[in-house]
Amino acid sequence: MPLAILAADHHEVPLPTLNRLSVGADAVGTHLASHPSVEGVVILSTCNRVEVYLDAHCAQGALAAAREALAQGSGMAPEQVGELTHHAVGEDVVQRVFEVAAGLDSMVVGEREIAGQLRRALQSARSNGTTSPLLEDVFQRASRASRRIAVETDLAAAGRSVVSVALDVASARAAHAGCPRTATVWSDEDGPHVPSGSWAHARALVLGTGAYAGATVAALRRRSCADIAAWSSSDRAAQFAAKQGIDAVPVAGLVSALAGADLVVSCRGTGSPVVDLPTATAALALRGATASPLVIVDLALRRDVDPAVADLPGIILLDLSIVRRHAPAATDGQVHRAQEIVTEEVDGFLGRRAERAMDDVVIAMREYVGTALEEELSKLPSSGVVDAAQVTQALRRLAAKVLHEPTVAARAAGREGRGREFVEALNIVTGAVRADEHGDKSSGATAADDDGDPTNADAARAAR
Repeated sequence: MPLAILAADHHEVPLPTLNRLSVGADAVGTHLASHPSVEGVVILSTCNRVEVYLDAHCAQGALAAAREALAQGSGMAPEQVGELTHHAVGEDVVQRVFEVAAGLDSMVVGEREIAGQLRRALQSARSNGTTSPLLEDVFQRASRASRRIAVETDLAAAGRSVVSVALDVASARAAHAGCPRTATVWSDEDGPHVPSGSWAHARALVLGTGAYAGATVAALRRRSCADIAAWSSSDRAAQFAAKQGIDAVPVAGLVSALAGADLVVSCRGTGSPVVDLPTATAALALRGATASPLVIVDLALRRDVDPAVADLPGIILLDLSIVRRHAPAATDGQVHRAQEIVTEEVDGFLGRRAERAMDDVVIAMREYVGTALEEELSKLPSSGVVDAAQVTQALRRLAAKVLHEPTVAARAAGREGRGREFVEALNIVTGAVRADEHGDKSSGATAADDDGDPTNADAARAAR
């Protein structure tokens, strides 16, 4: 199977390095699409991973080109990209796509956000004209397997996601810092797993209007937050807010919106911080010295918030590295069942692909028999009554034509001592003979005379 993947993820690569590697990743697909080894390419770039999926005539050539493309986008050397990434080819790539879609490789195991990210990655490849039929098939089947896991297991129960964990950590940190608008009291000393928190009385500000922003709004509502506003530097906040049923903040109103918020969740990922030191300082000045801490959650791999903001008094800044430390472990039983489903679905996918690989053979067989049939039908009268003798003779001639090549091959197999091999192959195709009855005979008997083999005899008589 001509598939390959070049990947870097949160398991092996520090998030700041992964952030750097992701720069320009979205343009890699278009760059690789013109490579002679590449038939199709899909790029998956999230807060957890950067993965280049390839449908390639030459896997090694395509992987080398992918390393070079990532290097150009990130400003790294190709050798450095090679050290940070790992690759797989063939059926292992199928396994990888299915596991990723199921959330089994995610920072929060079982999270459902990755399934949507995978679908959007495929849609982006379609829009850019870089996908291929094989990649379409793999990604769509993986999405189907992901939906099955969501239905048949509790792995995605209780809204397990990066966003949900981030909000719960934020709630706990805020309560520990004395914020009166949160309900969960927790500290790092209590352990890595954070209880679910409520934001019922909080004013939340979401920076961004993409899919992650939508997931954040939904997660906030599950935590009883009703006062939510959205801000975007691209004037899309009004449309997004109307769709979500929340308030919109004008582009020029960021500082005042920050000043009035209890919680800020940023998920833009544009590569340039929107909350820098001057912006945060101005917002704090408007809040006043007696205000509760402003909790800011930066969910962007390419930071939306300047890390130096964390040093400002009155701000609690959480990022993906903190979320990762507190991601809840999934139960072994649910993970095991999800892995079983992935195995079943991968086996089914590979089996169907193997069946379809024989389509040309099936077509050739049908055309061969169909041509012989048409030749015999052309010999019958085109009008009037066709008597039984004419039909019988036509059918016998058809049988003789269809059986001629197999008969020649059977006799050749007998002469060459491959009689049993031929019988076993014939039995796979037709189920007409048993190897223990025919395969141990002498070469002369295996390639029987017409009088010794009823099938061949019938064919011979039909030919005569």
